[in-house]
Amino acid sequence: MTVATKFKSGRTGPGDAYVSDHSGSPHARFMRLTSYALVPLGMLSAWWILGLAGKSLEGVRAEIGRPIPALVLLAFGVVGMIHARRGMDDIIEDYVHDKALKAQAIVANTWASRVIAAIWVLAILLIAAPK
Repeated sequence: MTVATKFKSGRTGPGDAYVSDHSGSPHARFMRLTSYALVPLGMLSAWWILGLAGKSLEGVRAEIGRPIPALVLLAFGVVGMIHARRGMDDIIEDYVHDKALKAQAIVANTWASRVIAAIWVLAILLIAAPK
């Protein structure tokens, strides 16, 4: 006796529910991609930020005012917040069961991550701006 299923694999066709096409959902692929991007961005950001210890404000501005460190720090902040927002959305969807509260939490999460990313970008741009 076979059981009909609505599952459809992109590789094997309908009904093969136990065969994985090893690609994952678009959300899972996005989270994996941003994780891979955050590893080098995080290490470089930590390297440059730790290297700023003990420098004067002018030294910090000169260091972050260079294009590569500024772009890496900007990318780390923005990609990190996008990754964090999507991950927190998953947690909210899984563990908040009241529909109204879930919608409010997702909106609050979206706006909080946007504000944090905007503050990060503004801070980097203000530090890097020539005086």
